[in-house]
Amino acid sequence: MKLQRIVVLLSAMMAVSLFGQAGAAAPAAGMVGVVDFYAATPLGPFGFAPQRFAADDLSKLLTAGAGRFTVVSRDSMERAEASLGWQDVDVLHFDRLRALARAVGANALIVGQILLLDNLDGGRTPPGASVDTNLRLQIFDAAQGRIVAETRQSASVVSPLERDLRTKEVLLDALVRAYPRLVDALNTGSL
Repeated sequence: MKLQRIVVLLSAMMAVSLFGQAGAAAPAAGMVGVVDFYAATPLGPFGFAPQRFAADDLSKLLTAGAGRFTVVSRDSMERAEASLGWQDVDVLHFDRLRALARAVGANALIVGQILLLDNLDGGRTPPGASVDTNLRLQIFDAAQGRIVAETRQSASVVSPLERDLRTKEVLLDALVRAYPRLVDALNTGSL
């Protein structure tokens, strides 16, 4: 499976070098939760929820990686979101993020936003159908009650796969590209 190959590759990269931070004395982030991603505008009809898919896959990447932190399970995150009556726009409110972090025992939350998700056939039939995405990923420090790190990542895929599969492929590609910066920020304690 593509995700497994990516996780193995990322784990090996992180084991060899934590991007110059292997000897850093900064504390790890401790417990980290990944919040369902947010999209300010409707993403269109899909056979899956792109916001949930992105959060699930980022959580898998972080769990399998070489981080000096523990990732809160997505089941625990989803239960806490449900118990708090979580709404998509809650990711924009620091008091709600702090309450969610407290509910799952997390020191930090990763908040993602899908800024763009265009799935274009361009009048062509596969092969050649393309999809583009643009993500913003932020790290919310629960103790400080603020965003302490941010990265943006874009990806584009031209694929013969059906629409939902190529959409998942491009989201995963963007997450894999953002992974090193997120792990670096969490491992070095830049929270």
